[in-house]
Order: sequence, then C-alpha cells, then structure tokens
Amino acid sequence: MEQVQYHIRCKKDEVNKAVLLPGDIERADYIGTKFFQDSEKIVENREFHIYNGTYENKPVAVCSTGIGCMSAAVAIEELTNIGCKYFIRVGTCGSLSTEINTGDIIIVTGAVRGDGASKEYIPIEYPAVADYCTVIALRNRAKKEDADYKLGIIRTHDAFYMESPFAFGDYKKRISVWAEAGTLAIENESSTLFVIGSLRKVQVGSILVAAGNLITGKKGTKDELQKSIDKAITIAAGALVDLQEREEEEI
Repeated sequence: MEQVQYHIRCKKDEVNKAVLLPGDIERADYIGTKFFQDSEKIVENREFHIYNGTYENKPVAVCSTGIGCMSAAVAIEELTNIGCKYFIRVGTCGSLSTEINTGDIIIVTGAVRGDGASKEYIPIEYPAVADYCTVIALRNRAKKEDADYKLGIIRTHDAFYMESPFAFGDYKKRISVWAEAGTLAIENESSTLFVIGSLRKVQVGSILVAAGNLITGKKGTKDELQKSIDKAITIAAGALVDLQEREEEEI
C-alpha cells in the first residue's frame, strides 16, 4: 500500500502533477470551484485544501499552503513525494517600489532568503531562483492575456508584523535597504518554494499581486484587487497547461 503523506493526506498520483499554490484556503477553494472544470475537492486537512480539476483540458490541481515558509515547505515536499512536478505560487505581496501600485502583477525571478525554513535545507549562499521555463511560461501567458506585469526579485521573510503597515516598529526603516536595492515586493513563501524546488528537481514559479504599497501607503479597493488576482490565477493556470504541453512535445 502506498504511503499516505502525513499532512496533505494523499498517496502517490492522487493529486494532478501541475499545482497552483495559494496561501489562503479560501483562495484554494475559489480557484478549485471557479476556475477548474471537473473540479473535485480531495483534501481538507489543517491548512491544506486540495482540488483536482482540468484547465483547458489539461489536468491541474490547487493546494493551499497556509501562512509562511514552514507550511509551504511541507506542502511542496509532500506533493513532490506523490509525483507532482510543476508548481506556481499565486499570492499577494506588499510593493516596495513607487512604480508598482495596488493590483499590479509581479512575475518573480528570484527571492531574497529572509525566511528561516530554507536555511534548514542549505546555507544562505545558495540562491532562491524561480525555474526558468516556468518564468517564460508565465511571461508568455501574461502577454497572451494582454496583462501588464513587472519582472524581478522579491523578498521573502517570516516576520509579518515587522515589515508591514501593522508593524509595531519602524517598518519603513527595515524595508528601506531592500527598496533601495530594487527589490520589487515583500511576501512570505516564495524563497523556500524556490529552494526546495531546485533541490528536489521540480519546477517552481511565483506570480504575485501587490495588495498595497509599503512605500507610499496606498491601497486599492477589494474589487480592484480581486480583478488582478483573477488575472494572475488565469495566467498561472495557463502556464501550467503550457508546461505540460512542452513536456509532451519533448517526449
């Protein structure tokens, strides 16, 4: 009997191999029910909600990862154990650039490793970079959807209440070094996903929507943000389709 993964409660080949990775369980439910065809919820355990379905007639899945890098690491490790091989994080972030406003889309090329989880895997000198083919697939789909996007490096970290408008300290002083270095945004999962993806030899990308601007303090409306999130989901799901088709062409 195949081993059931401890946290996601699935066995080998029970989850489709191309997976969207939102953090929020409600976003996973939303993707599974609103974007997938032939959708089936197969897991609801802890912070992990998993759906199988199809998108443009290709098998896809979605799995929520919860908040932060530790639970994201658990998700991608266990999904990889059961045969998943394509992963795209779909999430939100805080902009660190005056040129990136609420609702703007970022396709991530790499991440500053400000998290703790990835350091448990390998020393900090090892880079957290997105899979090249996945970045290209995301870019191509963004162009197909006529979507504006920014491309570049973001920062992942663990301490939400140290680098956000909700911080009890001077968060603008903490983020200034990253903003001055041209880092596009801050979020909480991508660096660990990239590192584990590289080490486990699976393909990982990340597409983010700016939920607010940490430099200017500007925020958008809920409706504006949702429209951009829907666009990012469409781009990411399409990219998963393209990655699978590319694999089929190479066989």
